Amino acid sequence: MPEKAYQRGLVWLRNDLRVADNTALYRAGKGCKAVAAIFIACPQTWRSHGDGDNVVAMRLRSLRQLQAALEKKHIPLYFLECPEFSNTPGLLSQIVEKLQVDALFANAEYPVNELARDQSVRERLKQQGVPVEYSTDRTLIPPGSLTTGSGDGFKVFTPFKRAFISQHDNSGEAFAPLPSPRAHGADHGDQWPEWIALDGNSNLVRRIPDTVGDYGLAPGGEKKVLDWSAGESAGTRALKNFAEIIGDYARWRDFPAQENTSRLSPYLNCGAVSVRQCVAMALAENGGRWAGSNEGASTWLDEILWREFYQHLVVNFPRVCRNKPFKPETEKVPWSNRSEDFERWCEGRTGVPIVDAAMRQLNQTGWMHNRLRMVVASFLTKNLLTDWRKGEHYFMQQLVDADFAANNGGWQWAASTGTDAAPYFRVFNPYSQSKRFDPEGEFIRAYVPELASLSDRDIHCPPREGTSADLFAQDGYPAPICDVTDSRKRAIEVFANLKS
Repeated sequence: MPEKAYQRGLVWLRNDLRVADNTALYRAGKGCKAVAAIFIACPQTWRSHGDGDNVVAMRLRSLRQLQAALEKKHIPLYFLECPEFSNTPGLLSQIVEKLQVDALFANAEYPVNELARDQSVRERLKQQGVPVEYSTDRTLIPPGSLTTGSGDGFKVFTPFKRAFISQHDNSGEAFAPLPSPRAHGADHGDQWPEWIALDGNSNLVRRIPDTVGDYGLAPGGEKKVLDWSAGESAGTRALKNFAEIIGDYARWRDFPAQENTSRLSPYLNCGAVSVRQCVAMALAENGGRWAGSNEGASTWLDEILWREFYQHLVVNFPRVCRNKPFKPETEKVPWSNRSEDFERWCEGRTGVPIVDAAMRQLNQTGWMHNRLRMVVASFLTKNLLTDWRKGEHYFMQQLVDADFAANNGGWQWAASTGTDAAPYFRVFNPYSQSKRFDPEGEFIRAYVPELASLSDRDIHCPPREGTSADLFAQDGYPAPICDVTDSRKRAIEVFANLKS
């Protein structure tokens, strides 16, 4: 969309729920005399995409805080609920006509269904003479813009990282956060109606409801999502807190009992903070370089690039959005899919302490330490030989930071079905992972209290009755669901047979 002055602009908010460094909001504020915003909830589509209560609650409570912040700038925020993405083009067509909007602004989203929805909206509004601008905001650069020498999307992270840094190292200004949009006069805020009626018994309102579809939210939306505060202010605070400890990130990031990860993922996911804000902070700590003198900042910037890589992946290889493995040959893996195994894994009753502690952390807090995400995914897909899609869906249901691209990419990496996948013969040993990264059993004791009395040595693999150590066997804690050595051999054989 060329630079042009518009009378009335509408910003379509999605997973970008902040005022600061919001490209679509900034562009609308710069180019329009009057600006309003809209959020469209599509609960049936959210359910079909696997969005659980925690991620939706975080999204909508962050939206409430954003509404208050926008009101201070005399920018009204409208809310509309419609069942599915397919309803969106027709409803936006009515809205821009009734609000007399001259242009629509939004930040691009990249999974297949989101891209199709946005293209339909663009085509529908074009018929009405209303231009639509989609900005790059969820990623640092547009997906598809970084390619191999043959013009294809990258399939492996390390070459992607090298190409990205070669083009963007020592150029932090390219990712400098945008200023907040200017405040409009009170008279401009008064130009927008309180509500409008739409076809199909839908109403556009300036109030965020307490329930959306079958997603039940706390009355008034004031209750925290589990232990997570919502919104831009909480995300900004989390970013500031992490800046103070980022130097220790490389050393302690894999230890789940330590508070040395950023815990920014829920805020990045709903857009309460931007990826540019995160990069600007880390580059400032790292001398302006992607690989600089601050080991902690350099390591965290690698994690930001993993996130970027997975966002690009869903555009370059859309089959991953269709419940398919990236490697087609792995569709033939003969998963055992024992329902009892999966249920015990979900509930944290596998008899493997570090796996159970991690799953209980997920169920109780809506979040899981990243090292443990790899451990439990490897255990489910390799030791229990359960289809990675079952684990992927369960994580989407439980995580407060459930992002399709990152979640799918992580699960396929662990299952050896995806791009840049772990070699099929590499299987995490949960006992050695536990001893290495939770050496004193502090994390296990926090989430598996029935093992709290065991020694630092025994807590990783509790003694069982009938052994020489049965004096210390734990009543009420189950025996291991499988032998990790034997199940590892079985998984390796299954994947090796795919090659033959």
